Amino acid sequence: FEAVLLAKYEEEFSTYTMRRFMEDYIAIPERLPEEQRAEVIQLQEKFTIILVKTFLVSLLNAFRDLTLMGVHSFDFNHSNNVLVSRDHRGVRLIDIDGIGSSIRRSEDYYLHESASEDSTDLPPHPSSGTPRKPSLDIDLVTVLPGVISKLLLGKGRGPAFVTNTGSRIWHSKPDEAREIIKKVLRENFFPHVLSEEERAKTDRYLSRVSEWF
Repeated sequence: FEAVLLAKYEEEFSTYTMRRFMEDYIAIPERLPEEQRAEVIQLQEKFTIILVKTFLVSLLNAFRDLTLMGVHSFDFNHSNNVLVSRDHRGVRLIDIDGIGSSIRRSEDYYLHESASEDSTDLPPHPSSGTPRKPSLDIDLVTVLPGVISKLLLGKGRGPAFVTNTGSRIWHSKPDEAREIIKKVLRENFFPHVLSEEERAKTDRYLSRVSEWF
């Protein structure tokens, strides 16, 4: 299954994992070796807040696609299991549990009425049952907040900044938390907005993003 995925996306995806991408994305350029610094700066400068949204949508779509294919188990203990496309706009999940129990049959996604012991009727067609909610055996409630925090708060700031700022947000009152988020987002994604008109538009946009976050 992994071979099929990799062959299909060979031209678009490389061995660039999400773990390495995140390390580059939140790295503080001044602390990097000179030969690595220019590449990381280029990545961080071109990664707009729209690219953050595109990246997250691609990640969610990857989980959805595996669910629809009947894959149940996925090892997300480390993000080396996720490949990032060369243009940083898409991801693919590749480390699928190959054990047979990890693949659910389509019938398993439906609840059926139990038949009597002497019944000779065939089981109903899967589509005639009540659909279950299929899901991968991962906790997105744990996975996604960490990914989102790094993408929104951590660009060029380092892991300590993400941890400390996240803690401040969670321990602040809602209005104060929104202001912390807006300030960090403005510094990370809109540092060169100078005119009053542009600042007003940016503030409205950041208010919506901070409310969502």
